[in-house]
Parts: sequence; structure tokens; C-alpha cells
Amino acid sequence: MPEQRVTKVRVLDAALSIVREQGEEALSARAIAERAECSVQPIYSLFGDMAALAEELYDHARAWVAAYNLEHMHDGANLFEANGFSHLRLAKTETNLFRFLYLSPHMHPEGFEELFQSVALDGVEDCIQDLGHLSAEAAHELYLSMIVYTHGMAAMIACGAQFTDADLHERMDRSFQAFVAQIREGERS
Repeated sequence: MPEQRVTKVRVLDAALSIVREQGEEALSARAIAERAECSVQPIYSLFGDMAALAEELYDHARAWVAAYNLEHMHDGANLFEANGFSHLRLAKTETNLFRFLYLSPHMHPEGFEELFQSVALDGVEDCIQDLGHLSAEAAHELYLSMIVYTHGMAAMIACGAQFTDADLHERMDRSFQAFVAQIREGERS
């Protein structure tokens, strides 16, 4: 039987499945090799070391989450709501992956704008403009504020908080309204 070529994608998929199931702590060259059905040699040939593999795995996992968000883009009353609840759902249903992506040293934006650029979804700012009757600049600021706020709730969920969906909806709605009111007050001043 011809030997299958071990690719980066195959190794990254194996590593991602380990992170999703067991957390980053379970990652080792041996565990990844076993999952990828190869020896450890191709892992080091492809990535050099485990630190480089983890760096590429971070990007691979972000791509997985981007696809996840697209799958759930119609799960809310609008794209903005769906995006927020997708992040909260990820924290609840993919806790190990959420921790790897958002509660680890792998995420290291150098400012809020860089954070925004790394997680914002196309179309959400337009949705916020329409919902709040806001300028593009105000919608951008509100989206960033909601990203920070929603991530705080998601982090609590990933650490074991048991919020109901109704509580999360209420908090998200109240926060959106408060941010809109704050923006309008600022515009009047």
C-alpha cells in the first residue's frame, strides 16, 4: 500500500481536534502524530518545533471559528445579534477551543483597534448603523464596545458561569441600548 503524504493541514486538523476535545494542555508531538496517523518526524519537518506548530494552529483554529460564525450568521434577529450569540455559544460548546483562542497567550493584540480587526465580521457594522441609526464611526465604536462586553460574558461562560439564554439576551439588548444612548449623548454635547 502506498504511503500517504503527511501535510500541514492533516497535522493541524489533528492538533485542532485534540484542542477541541481535551484542551491545549493535551497537545504533544506524540498525541498529534497518533491522531494524524503518522510518526512525530513529519511534524518536526513541517513545523520545526511545537511553538511554531502552535502558532500555525492558532490561525487554523481562527479559520475554523470564522466558518463556525458563518454557519450561525442567521441564528439571531440580525447579523449583529447572531455574531454576539455565536461567540457566547462557542464559549459554552467549544470551551477548550475558546480558551485556546481567547484566554491564552496566543491572542496578543497591541490595542483595541487591532483586536477589532482580528475578530470583526463583514456586514455587522452596517447592521449596527441601521439598527441604531448611527454614523459609520459611531457604529464602529459601538461594535468594538460590544465585542469587549460580549467577550467578558463569554469568558465567564468558559470559566463555568451558567447564564440562561434569556439572561444573555437581556444583557446584550440592554448593553446595546446603553451604548447607543451614550453615543447620542456624546453627539449632543
